[in-house]
Amino acid sequence: MDNKLNVLKERQEDIFVSLASLLGAMASPVRIRLIHFLSQAPLTVDVMASKVDESIANTSMHLRKMLNERLVSVETLGKKRLYSLSPAVLEFWENYQDFSQKLDPTLKLETRDVYGDINWTNSLDETKKLLRAGDVILLDVRPRDEGVGEDDSVLVLHIPQAELKSSLKKISKKKKILVFCRGRLCALSAFSVNYLRENGYKAYRLDISWNVVKGVVYG
Repeated sequence: MDNKLNVLKERQEDIFVSLASLLGAMASPVRIRLIHFLSQAPLTVDVMASKVDESIANTSMHLRKMLNERLVSVETLGKKRLYSLSPAVLEFWENYQDFSQKLDPTLKLETRDVYGDINWTNSLDETKKLLRAGDVILLDVRPRDEGVGEDDSVLVLHIPQAELKSSLKKISKKKKILVFCRGRLCALSAFSVNYLRENGYKAYRLDISWNVVKGVVYG
């Protein structure tokens, strides 16, 4: 066989091995949950450990594996180490959810059976027009320790789900409220919509992540 062809075949095999290793770095329920939370904002190990219900040592072990495959990067800020997802992983995470739910529709977080028909069904373009016209309010119910509430956009109201009860007066009942949290696999938005509806608000669940919401707000 031609030596040049052998070189290409060897390179091909190396790529296959590397691709398998890359997928293996994500093939863990804990690491999938880490991606889920890191897709919102950079986080420290201790915050992530509390989110995924793991010890700091075990969470650090998973993050090292992800770091070795360049799925995440880390920045030292004083005594803290702040982990961020690669931009390519953010894109992969959204596409992978699409892919998995096409193969198996049961992988969707169905909120209808629990809370009824609460999802917002307008397209992103329509939503953007309504937002720009001031006809709807975007409500972010993610916890403060996930790096939210730092932008000063007047188009997004940030009230963590745990603070809704004490902050209802900040939310207008005259407009439709579009509630989002960590994306399509987060239940906080569904719980929040149900609570708002019980208190007389016209609330709907946005079945998208903050990274998609940003496109609506700033796009």
